Amino acid sequence: MTNEDLLYHYFSNSLSEDQLLDFNKRLDTDAEFKTEFEFENNLKKAIKQNNSITLKNQLKAFESEISSKETVSDTSKFNWRIAASIVLFLGAGWFGYNALLGVDYNSLYNSNFNNYPNTEFAITRSDTIDSFERKAFVAYEAQDYNNAILNFNAIADIEQKEYLDFYVAQSYLNSNAPNKAKVLFEKTVANNKIFVAESHWYLALIAVKLKDKTEAIKQLRILIEDFDFNNTKAEALLKELH
Repeated sequence: MTNEDLLYHYFSNSLSEDQLLDFNKRLDTDAEFKTEFEFENNLKKAIKQNNSITLKNQLKAFESEISSKETVSDTSKFNWRIAASIVLFLGAGWFGYNALLGVDYNSLYNSNFNNYPNTEFAITRSDTIDSFERKAFVAYEAQDYNNAILNFNAIADIEQKEYLDFYVAQSYLNSNAPNKAKVLFEKTVANNKIFVAESHWYLALIAVKLKDKTEAIKQLRILIEDFDFNNTKAEALLKELH
């Protein structure tokens, strides 16, 4: 793995145990790697200050400090990186930050996730029959997802509803059980009936949550190419992941 790849995984919090050992070893034994790490780390701190003047001044300070520690040829090479970093951040804002320091998966997930509304069962106060279906959707709308799952599963024991896998998946996703949700969203797609496009969207978000960039891009491309659901959001999220 190159120094750049290792730094990318470090700043995106995606190092494996073996990669972390390699990272620490290079930090102790490779002066060039350590210099690059210090630059990236200082730049990350500067970006968080949200002050472009301060950022420019700190970048100049970092450049001067790095230049004084390197040979002429190494300095020339590294200054191009500094210049590119300045352009990325000042010219492209937050997107430039992501491109430089890696994808902020948690932020992307939180900013794109919305719970899917109940579109299948109308809940009215005049209902006289307290069925499993009513109990399930009342719990779902009240964000009582454990009870929602119990009642959705009780419906499945009696009859098959096309929406069941999708709403149980929603309930699992809202209960922070993305892997269980993933299985049911995939089942919804495989059945090719209702909520197929919506399931591709949530599969993409689950991939983002699990930091599986390749799978997220795959699901987003399917959604954009084959469906109309959330296309604008899908295209924006796809740009953030590239």
